[in-house]
Amino acid sequence: MKKGCLFDLDGTLVNSIKDLALSTNKVLELHHLPTYDISEYNMFVGNGVKKLMERALGQEHIDMLDVCLNDFHKIYREHCLDYTVPYDGIKELIDFLKEHHIQMSVVTNKPHTLAIQIVEALFPDTFTAVYGQQDLYPIKPDPQSSYMALKEMKLDKKDCFFIGDSQVDIDTGYFAGIESIGVTWGFRGRQELEEAGADHIVENPQEIKEFFQK
Repeated sequence: MKKGCLFDLDGTLVNSIKDLALSTNKVLELHHLPTYDISEYNMFVGNGVKKLMERALGQEHIDMLDVCLNDFHKIYREHCLDYTVPYDGIKELIDFLKEHHIQMSVVTNKPHTLAIQIVEALFPDTFTAVYGQQDLYPIKPDPQSSYMALKEMKLDKKDCFFIGDSQVDIDTGYFAGIESIGVTWGFRGRQELEEAGADHIVENPQEIKEFFQK
């Protein structure tokens, strides 16, 4: 039986799309640029905040990237927990995994300090390690941050699942040699997970428990 889980954060553990969207829209408004409907941000996120801002700006305004990124960090830092909450069933899943002594870590492309801020607020004393985007290693799907989490957990890659909602997460599992579980309740949906080649796909957190009851 597996002994650990590496979780993506946004779209997997927490629904953060509203805070990400509203913060990005505030940046765009600051610079008198058109904003987007919240639903459109589902396809903007997943590859880190730099790529999020690139997509929101578009090529015609890409020269404003650096200043807009700086504004985003200031705004989002203050508003990253306004609407962000765990998905239904996640806290019950985490309690189950704790009861079964399954180690858990977070590997995300969210900036590291913000990932820590959200994880500590919503899931105190839960994760062995949290690895967000920082200059020490490449972002997902590069496997380096996953390897660092495994080392901190003192587990081999064969002992863990990588759990996420997007192709980035499934690719991360593939490159790291970790069996993947794609979750359909996040930002991208089943089709992307199937096309990415997820080892397993689940519709709700309850189904993840079944992998530890076999």
